[in-house]
Amino acid sequence: MSTTLPKSITQKLQALRDARAAHDKNAQELTEVVTGIARCHQQKKDTEVESHEAESQWRTLFRKLRGEMTPELQAQHHSRISKRELTKEFDGLIEEMEVDKMYLHLCCGTTAPKLVDAHREALNAFAGHAMSQAVDALGKALLSADVVNACSLAKKAYSVYHDNPMRVIEQSVLGALTAHVITATAQKNIEHPVLSEIGLTQPEETGVLPALRDSPVKRWQLATEIAEKRKKFKERGIKS
Repeated sequence: MSTTLPKSITQKLQALRDARAAHDKNAQELTEVVTGIARCHQQKKDTEVESHEAESQWRTLFRKLRGEMTPELQAQHHSRISKRELTKEFDGLIEEMEVDKMYLHLCCGTTAPKLVDAHREALNAFAGHAMSQAVDALGKALLSADVVNACSLAKKAYSVYHDNPMRVIEQSVLGALTAHVITATAQKNIEHPVLSEIGLTQPEETGVLPALRDSPVKRWQLATEIAEKRKKFKERGIKS
């Protein structure tokens, strides 16, 4: 098979690359956000444990010193307050990251179908190009003088009792050719750089939520909810 591809296929390959890059970017960002949320939950849990311990230590020392605010007691006081505040900060951060996660699910819901469509277009176009070359080469190889003469004789003979003699010839040739192709391709394993780039499996729709896939209304509702929450986050930041 020729390595030179027509412009129509190179355009579809570029469209596939672009679609894959766009979706991979969203999927990667989603993974990072999900990982970040899990990390924040763990760090919040650890901070809560440390906060309880600091609270207990401070109260014990406070009673022991009869309320005298020594540098050590002040330091412990600041530590317990900071850990308490840090726990609240984790709550706010997790809330914002959950909104980011849902936004990225929406993004993946947009880029994943585009990736699948681009993959289908590129794969079918490449297969069609391969078959076009195969049919052209096959026609040149088959249409020898003997084959043409035999088909001409069969056409005349079939025309006596058949309304469409060429249809009978086509079925006969196609049946024999199909059998030969199946036998030949069963033992053949061809690797091609373009086919390797396209891939022989349908791309996974990573990050797509089934509940949103087929419901434009739910996607719109979620997008509206995200916009409202981000507006509140912004207002909260300005006030603080």
